[in-house]
Amino acid sequence: MADLLEFAKQVKDQLTRVTREPHWESGEAERYMVEINARRERLAQITNRLMTTTIQPRLEILAEYFSNATRTRNEPSGCCSYWFGYCERFPTSTKVSYTVEHDVRFEKVIVRYDAVMMPVFIKLVEHDNLTFALDEVQDDLVATWVETKLLDFLDAYLRIDRGADFADEATTDPVCGMRISRSTAKVSDSYRGHPYFFCSGECQEAFAREPKAYVEVKTM
Repeated sequence: MADLLEFAKQVKDQLTRVTREPHWESGEAERYMVEINARRERLAQITNRLMTTTIQPRLEILAEYFSNATRTRNEPSGCCSYWFGYCERFPTSTKVSYTVEHDVRFEKVIVRYDAVMMPVFIKLVEHDNLTFALDEVQDDLVATWVETKLLDFLDAYLRIDRGADFADEATTDPVCGMRISRSTAKVSDSYRGHPYFFCSGECQEAFAREPKAYVEVKTM
Protein backbone atom coordinates (compact mmCIF):
# COMPACT_ATOMS: atom_id res chain seq x y z
CA MET A 1 0.00 0.00 0.00
CA ALA A 2 2.88 2.35 0.84
CA ASP A 3 4.25 1.94 -2.66
CA LEU A 4 0.87 2.79 -4.18
CA LEU A 5 0.55 5.91 -2.06
CA GLU A 6 4.02 7.04 -3.10
CA PHE A 7 3.19 6.42 -6.75
CA ALA A 8 -0.06 8.38 -6.42
CA LYS A 9 1.89 11.28 -4.90
CA GLN A 10 4.39 11.23 -7.78
CA VAL A 11 1.57 11.32 -10.32
CA LYS A 12 -0.09 14.23 -8.53
CA ASP A 13 3.19 16.15 -8.23
CA GLN A 14 3.95 15.71 -11.92
CA LEU A 15 0.47 16.84 -12.94
CA THR A 16 0.79 19.87 -10.68
CA ARG A 17 4.07 20.92 -12.29
CA VAL A 18 2.67 20.80 -15.81
CA THR A 19 0.68 23.76 -17.03
CA ARG A 20 -1.97 22.50 -19.41
CA GLU A 21 -2.36 24.60 -22.52
CA PRO A 22 -5.82 24.45 -24.09
CA HIS A 23 -5.89 22.41 -27.30
CA TRP A 24 -8.84 24.30 -28.76
CA GLU A 25 -9.47 28.00 -29.06
CA SER A 26 -12.82 29.22 -27.81
CA GLY A 27 -15.55 27.78 -30.04
CA GLU A 28 -13.07 25.92 -32.24
CA ALA A 29 -14.19 22.46 -31.13
CA GLU A 30 -17.82 23.31 -31.86
CA ARG A 31 -16.96 24.60 -35.33
CA TYR A 32 -14.91 21.49 -36.04
CA MET A 33 -17.78 19.17 -35.08
CA VAL A 34 -20.19 21.15 -37.26
CA GLU A 35 -17.79 20.69 -40.18
CA ILE A 36 -17.38 16.97 -39.48
CA ASN A 37 -21.15 16.47 -39.30
CA ALA A 38 -21.56 18.28 -42.62
CA ARG A 39 -18.98 15.98 -44.21
CA ARG A 40 -20.69 12.95 -42.70
CA GLU A 41 -24.02 13.98 -44.20
CA ARG A 42 -22.36 14.63 -47.55
CA LEU A 43 -20.73 11.20 -47.44
CA ALA A 44 -24.07 9.54 -46.66
CA GLN A 45 -25.59 11.18 -49.74
CA ILE A 46 -22.70 10.10 -51.96
CA THR A 47 -22.77 6.56 -50.57
CA ASN A 48 -26.50 6.20 -51.21
CA ARG A 49 -26.15 7.59 -54.74
CA LEU A 50 -23.24 5.33 -55.69
CA MET A 51 -24.92 2.26 -54.26
CA THR A 52 -28.36 2.78 -55.80
CA THR A 53 -27.40 4.15 -59.22
CA THR A 54 -23.95 2.71 -59.94
CA ILE A 55 -22.88 -0.32 -57.91
CA GLN A 56 -26.03 -2.29 -57.10
CA PRO A 57 -27.53 -2.20 -60.63
CA ARG A 58 -24.32 -3.58 -62.15
CA LEU A 59 -24.07 -6.36 -59.60
CA GLU A 60 -27.71 -7.23 -60.30
CA ILE A 61 -27.07 -7.44 -64.05
CA LEU A 62 -24.25 -9.91 -63.49
CA ALA A 63 -26.21 -11.96 -60.95
CA GLU A 64 -29.19 -12.36 -63.30
CA TYR A 65 -27.19 -14.76 -65.44
CA PHE A 66 -26.42 -17.17 -62.59
CA SER A 67 -29.06 -19.24 -60.82
CA ASN A 68 -26.62 -19.80 -57.94
CA ALA A 69 -26.27 -16.05 -57.21
CA THR A 70 -28.06 -14.52 -54.21
CA ARG A 71 -27.91 -11.06 -52.66
CA THR A 72 -26.39 -11.01 -49.19
CA ARG A 73 -29.01 -9.97 -46.64
CA ASN A 74 -28.76 -7.65 -43.64
CA GLU A 75 -25.74 -5.81 -44.99
CA PRO A 76 -24.50 -2.64 -43.31
CA SER A 77 -25.11 0.68 -44.99
CA GLY A 78 -22.71 1.29 -47.85
CA CYS A 79 -22.18 -2.37 -48.73
CA CYS A 80 -23.59 -4.54 -51.51
CA SER A 81 -22.54 -8.14 -52.14
CA TYR A 82 -23.61 -11.34 -53.85
CA TRP A 83 -22.87 -14.98 -53.09
CA PHE A 84 -22.30 -17.35 -55.99
CA GLY A 85 -23.04 -20.67 -54.36
CA TYR A 86 -21.41 -24.05 -54.80
CA CYS A 87 -22.99 -26.05 -57.63
CA GLU A 88 -22.08 -28.73 -60.16
CA ARG A 89 -21.13 -26.19 -62.81
CA PHE A 90 -19.12 -24.03 -60.40
CA PRO A 91 -17.77 -26.22 -57.55
CA THR A 92 -16.76 -23.27 -55.39
CA SER A 93 -18.41 -20.68 -53.13
CA THR A 94 -17.65 -17.11 -54.14
CA LYS A 95 -18.56 -13.73 -52.69
CA VAL A 96 -18.23 -10.45 -54.59
CA SER A 97 -18.78 -7.21 -52.70
CA TYR A 98 -18.43 -3.45 -53.00
CA THR A 99 -18.22 -1.11 -50.03
CA VAL A 100 -18.22 2.69 -49.88
CA GLU A 101 -16.09 3.90 -46.98
CA HIS A 102 -14.35 7.04 -45.72
CA ASP A 103 -11.16 8.11 -44.00
CA VAL A 104 -11.09 9.21 -40.34
CA ARG A 105 -11.68 12.88 -41.16
CA PHE A 106 -14.47 12.24 -43.66
CA GLU A 107 -12.38 13.95 -46.34
CA LYS A 108 -12.08 11.01 -48.75
CA VAL A 109 -14.50 8.55 -50.32
CA ILE A 110 -13.13 5.03 -50.78
CA VAL A 111 -14.90 2.48 -52.98
CA ARG A 112 -13.61 -0.99 -52.13
CA TYR A 113 -13.89 -4.20 -54.12
CA ASP A 114 -13.49 -7.64 -52.52
CA ALA A 115 -13.79 -11.13 -53.98
CA VAL A 116 -13.45 -14.34 -51.96
CA MET A 117 -13.44 -17.82 -53.49
CA MET A 118 -13.31 -21.11 -51.59
CA PRO A 119 -11.85 -23.42 -52.64
CA VAL A 120 -9.49 -21.37 -54.77
CA PHE A 121 -9.15 -22.94 -58.20
CA ILE A 122 -7.87 -19.95 -60.14
CA LYS A 123 -5.94 -16.74 -59.74
CA LEU A 124 -8.34 -14.01 -58.71
CA VAL A 125 -7.98 -10.32 -57.89
CA GLU A 126 -9.25 -10.36 -54.32
CA HIS A 127 -9.01 -6.70 -53.28
CA ASP A 128 -8.85 -3.27 -54.88
CA ASN A 129 -10.07 0.24 -54.13
CA LEU A 130 -10.76 3.58 -55.78
CA THR A 131 -10.31 6.82 -53.81
CA PHE A 132 -11.67 10.34 -54.34
CA ALA A 133 -11.65 13.56 -52.38
CA LEU A 134 -15.08 14.06 -50.82
CA ASP A 135 -16.14 16.77 -53.29
CA GLU A 136 -14.46 15.22 -56.33
CA VAL A 137 -16.31 11.93 -56.71
CA GLN A 138 -16.91 11.14 -60.38
CA ASP A 139 -19.76 8.70 -60.84
CA ASP A 140 -18.78 7.83 -64.41
CA LEU A 141 -15.29 6.79 -63.30
CA VAL A 142 -16.76 4.70 -60.49
CA ALA A 143 -19.11 3.02 -62.99
CA THR A 144 -16.25 2.20 -65.36
CA TRP A 145 -14.12 0.85 -62.52
CA VAL A 146 -16.96 -1.29 -61.14
CA GLU A 147 -17.67 -2.71 -64.59
CA THR A 148 -14.00 -3.52 -65.17
CA LYS A 149 -13.77 -5.39 -61.86
CA LEU A 150 -16.96 -7.35 -62.55
CA LEU A 151 -15.89 -8.31 -66.07
CA ASP A 152 -12.50 -9.44 -64.75
CA PHE A 153 -14.28 -11.49 -62.11
CA LEU A 154 -16.62 -12.97 -64.73
CA ASP A 155 -13.67 -14.01 -66.88
CA ALA A 156 -12.04 -15.74 -63.91
CA TYR A 157 -15.29 -17.35 -62.75
CA LEU A 158 -16.07 -18.79 -66.18
CA ARG A 159 -12.66 -20.46 -66.28
CA ILE A 160 -13.98 -22.76 -63.56
CA ASP A 161 -16.85 -23.77 -65.85
CA ARG A 162 -14.44 -24.53 -68.69
CA GLY A 163 -12.59 -26.89 -66.39
CA ALA A 164 -9.68 -27.61 -68.70
CA ASP A 165 -7.92 -24.44 -67.60
CA PHE A 166 -7.20 -25.86 -64.17
CA ALA A 167 -7.94 -29.58 -64.38
CA ASP A 168 -4.28 -30.48 -64.64
CA GLU A 169 -3.51 -28.36 -61.56
CA ALA A 170 -6.33 -29.63 -59.35
CA THR A 171 -5.31 -31.44 -56.19
CA THR A 172 -6.65 -32.11 -52.70
CA ASP A 173 -5.54 -30.65 -49.41
CA PRO A 174 -4.51 -33.85 -47.54
CA VAL A 175 -5.63 -32.45 -44.18
CA CYS A 176 -9.12 -31.04 -44.79
CA GLY A 177 -9.90 -32.69 -48.14
CA MET A 178 -10.63 -29.43 -49.96
CA ARG A 179 -10.08 -29.39 -53.72
CA ILE A 180 -7.59 -26.66 -54.63
CA SER A 181 -5.29 -25.61 -57.46
CA ARG A 182 -1.55 -26.06 -57.17
CA SER A 183 -0.85 -22.58 -58.59
CA THR A 184 -3.19 -20.80 -56.16
CA ALA A 185 -2.62 -22.93 -53.05
CA LYS A 186 -1.86 -20.81 -49.99
CA VAL A 187 1.10 -22.97 -48.93
CA SER A 188 2.85 -26.17 -49.94
CA ASP A 189 5.10 -28.76 -48.33
CA SER A 190 6.80 -31.99 -49.23
CA TYR A 191 7.16 -35.39 -47.60
CA ARG A 192 9.52 -38.09 -48.82
CA GLY A 193 10.01 -36.18 -52.06
CA HIS A 194 6.30 -35.83 -52.79
CA PRO A 195 4.72 -32.32 -52.97
CA TYR A 196 1.56 -31.52 -51.03
CA PHE A 197 -0.60 -28.40 -51.30
CA PHE A 198 -2.79 -26.78 -48.67
CA CYS A 199 -5.69 -24.33 -48.52
CA SER A 200 -4.31 -22.62 -45.41
CA GLY A 201 -1.35 -22.35 -43.09
CA GLU A 202 -3.30 -24.21 -40.41
CA CYS A 203 -3.61 -27.29 -42.62
CA GLN A 204 0.07 -27.15 -43.53
CA GLU A 205 1.04 -26.91 -39.85
CA ALA A 206 -1.13 -29.92 -38.99
CA PHE A 207 0.50 -31.89 -41.80
CA ALA A 208 4.01 -30.88 -40.70
CA ARG A 209 3.35 -32.09 -37.15
CA GLU A 210 2.25 -35.56 -38.24
CA PRO A 211 2.61 -36.19 -41.99
CA LYS A 212 2.15 -39.94 -41.65
CA ALA A 213 -1.45 -39.35 -40.58
CA TYR A 214 -2.23 -37.83 -43.99
CA VAL A 215 0.06 -39.37 -46.61
CA GLU A 216 -2.31 -42.27 -47.18
CA VAL A 217 -4.88 -39.82 -48.60
CA LYS A 218 -4.76 -39.78 -52.38
CA THR A 219 -4.03 -36.22 -53.46
CA MET A 220 -2.80 -36.51 -57.02
